[in-house]
Amino acid sequence: MLRLMPFKFDVRTLLEELEAAPELWDDFDLRTNHPQSPHREMSDIIVRYNARENFTGDRAAFNEEHEAVWWDAVKRLPSVFPIVFDLMRAAQGERLGMVLITKQPPGATCYPHVDNGWHARYYEKFAVQLASNGGQSFHVEDRSLVTNPGDCFWFDNSRPHWVLNPTDETRMTMIVCIRTRFTGRV
Repeated sequence: MLRLMPFKFDVRTLLEELEAAPELWDDFDLRTNHPQSPHREMSDIIVRYNARENFTGDRAAFNEEHEAVWWDAVKRLPSVFPIVFDLMRAAQGERLGMVLITKQPPGATCYPHVDNGWHARYYEKFAVQLASNGGQSFHVEDRSLVTNPGDCFWFDNSRPHWVLNPTDETRMTMIVCIRTRFTGRV
């Protein structure tokens, strides 16, 4: 359900790139713009997903089976590449899906939810912690995890999960979706 992985990443350069590119946040706010979205208190940067030009306004269709591509944001965030490909190697990845960077402001909540659709069922979800502190936590059902910058964890997104940030600091996480040779058995 929830597992801290045995590898860490140097995220300092990516944090510098994010600081230098504030205009990237919520450039495409499909996950966060609905008032009932569990992500409504968060901001996103989509780095890799279904090609943006494939979005016709139909959320469900956009999330159906597709080949993920790099979005323009990666041009401003090139240090995503070594982190993602080192994670692919460590997780024995066979196919790379979405890469998403989330920002959770102080006091914000990512509300309990289950991820649905083809993409959520097909890929394993890994998270690389970019910014955090000891008062913030990720939860899956009855388990919780507090992570430090550079930590990586895997979670089962088919189970209810949520993130709490009752602190006065921003939490940032890069979610990397990988089809591994062990998919379903991480």
